[in-house]
Amino acid sequence: MIWVKQTKGDVHRDGDYHQAVHVWIFAESTQELLIQRGADCKDSWAGLWDILSAGHIFAGDSSLITARRELQEELGIVLPKDAFEMLFIFLQDVTNDGKFINNESNDVYLVTTVDPIPLEAFTLQETEVSAKKTLSMSLVMYKENTIDRNLSLQKQLQRYALVSLNAEVWYSNPVLREWLKEHADASQLDKLKWMYYVIDKSPWYIVILSSLDENEAFLTIADSAIKLLPEATRPVTGWKGLEYKVAFPVLKPRKLLSARHGQSEDQKQAATSFFTVIKRQSELSLDSSLYGSTDGSTNHSVTSTHDLYSVPFSQEYNDFPTQAADLLHKVGDLASSPSLKRFFHSKADAFLSNDYYDSDIAWMELDSKLDVTIGPYETYEDALFGYKDVKGPQTAAFNLPNDERIVKDRGTSMVMLKNISEAKFKHILQPIADVCITKEQQELVDFESFFTHTICHECCHGIRPHSITLPDGRKSTVRLVEGAVETLSRAILTIQAKGDKEAVNVLLQKHGILTDPLKVVLQKLEKIQVPVDIVPTFPIMRQTWLR
Repeated sequence: MIWVKQTKGDVHRDGDYHQAVHVWIFAESTQELLIQRGADCKDSWAGLWDILSAGHIFAGDSSLITARRELQEELGIVLPKDAFEMLFIFLQDVTNDGKFINNESNDVYLVTTVDPIPLEAFTLQETEVSAKKTLSMSLVMYKENTIDRNLSLQKQLQRYALVSLNAEVWYSNPVLREWLKEHADASQLDKLKWMYYVIDKSPWYIVILSSLDENEAFLTIADSAIKLLPEATRPVTGWKGLEYKVAFPVLKPRKLLSARHGQSEDQKQAATSFFTVIKRQSELSLDSSLYGSTDGSTNHSVTSTHDLYSVPFSQEYNDFPTQAADLLHKVGDLASSPSLKRFFHSKADAFLSNDYYDSDIAWMELDSKLDVTIGPYETYEDALFGYKDVKGPQTAAFNLPNDERIVKDRGTSMVMLKNISEAKFKHILQPIADVCITKEQQELVDFESFFTHTICHECCHGIRPHSITLPDGRKSTVRLVEGAVETLSRAILTIQAKGDKEAVNVLLQKHGILTDPLKVVLQKLEKIQVPVDIVPTFPIMRQTWLR
């Protein structure tokens, strides 16, 4: 996207298309929407009642940054990113006597507070706002049909087969997790929400999404956790402060990747690291206003031409790696195997330093009856470049490490989880085979063949080309060959840019064909409701805790 900087007056005089944001504040307890009257000196809609806060998006800024900034400037409210829920995009085309032309695309955000904000808590920007009041209204997300939602979540849960295994590692958003767990016994629906959350948790995101339903949220803002943020507004006597509902997007957000061109080698490596979070420089002032610090941002390296910068996991998540490191050091002290002891201590150090090289080497050199794999490794659902750690399906096997330096020097190590594979074969593949394979050939479908196929797949990860030479002679890796998807990307983007519906139909007719036999099979599978994955339970952990 090419950004062109213009003044607000020029944009509305010439009728140029531009982007803006709207922010609504909704009080859950009273079902009231806060609205404001524009200042009499405004150049547009002066003295008229309007939505709470709005503004143009600065060139290069994201709409979320603008929403946070406008709320702070106009009302004196400073809120974190997780208070803003993206509702929809509204296209506006208004002409006011030819003097004020508003061709605007508005990103509309919702902030849900538990109770109304006292009017005296606001710090109004006199040039923009002259008054505030509330408007009673009911939002769709709070009109919950309990019976329908119960049935919907039960159907989703039935897609998973419950199996008993013997280990578990968990990480995700603590606030939302604890909220759902605490309220799980309130009703059958709350219990289902908690059960499905445990299955579909998304590490490193404050979002709850179903990976099986085009990444749509299966919870709404009405289900979310509550956070108290007294410092968000001007203090008011007798009022404990602003409480808001933690927002999460309707669709799964794509990860950011900083542009590699024009950056130093250190910046490129940090952007493409498996163990960093990509953030925006333009958010620092807002976060600093809220938290009184920049969350370690002074330690990152940023050029003046790039808004994105990298923050190591060890800084971004701070307390959690520290707690994990402390526990791993304690476990390492108890381990009798020298190689296992080395692994636990080196992994603990990695959580604190964000350098996983030594711990990956220690993992590959394990010589112990106990084989332990710990770390942020899976990158399958990072939809941009496959760099960052995110939740994936229940793992049946893996080939690690991802670090190309270790792969080049030492190779990789393959781990097969046979009990997971057996459970997936029994509960998923076998039922599919019973429907899809003719009776004469069903005896050929056995676990050994299935497991051998998985072994061969993982072997290919290890023996595939890793280091390659590009046509221009540059050394690279398979992971960085962007030209592999260039042709299809160009075709899709060109169709989108032209709005060419005929070309869309041609593309779908070519690549989106379901043959008649396949349709028949899918109809049969729909009737028997084969699970899509397994949900492990771990009795050994409960037995250990009871002791």
